[in-house]
Amino acid sequence: MKSFIVIFLFTWTIIGFCSQVKAQDMLYGPSVSYQYQKGSIVKTGGYFAFAFLGENILKTDVTANFTWTQNKFDVIPEIALSFYPETWAVAPFLRAEATPYTFTPKVGVSLATLIDLDLGYGFSIADKKGYLPMKGFAASLRFNIPLNFKLNM
Repeated sequence: MKSFIVIFLFTWTIIGFCSQVKAQDMLYGPSVSYQYQKGSIVKTGGYFAFAFLGENILKTDVTANFTWTQNKFDVIPEIALSFYPETWAVAPFLRAEATPYTFTPKVGVSLATLIDLDLGYGFSIADKKGYLPMKGFAASLRFNIPLNFKLNM
């Protein structure tokens, strides 16, 4: 729970510092993804991405994870932080996701930060009542839909 609070406060601090930037210095909008980690997970939520230290991009996500694992349905909150080291059309990235039950570091490939494909391993940090520990390999496909995107032609 402490990691949620720290990332949440960090996200809103960054948003506050970025309130004076131009539209293309930041992107925000909804995201939808599918993850497999000991069961199917559909994630929906929002993201905020901004230029960080030059050409790097830092992105935060807040999502609701609709899970079907161990023959049970549940909704689990999640926060995540992604780092894209360059603003290439196809770029590698690092990501860390945290729920009340797992911490999942990931590596992946992104198409212009619009489509992300990543792999990682979830470490159990707490047990959810009635569930086996949520841990293990994870694979995700994520679609980020920017609401303020514009092309400069």
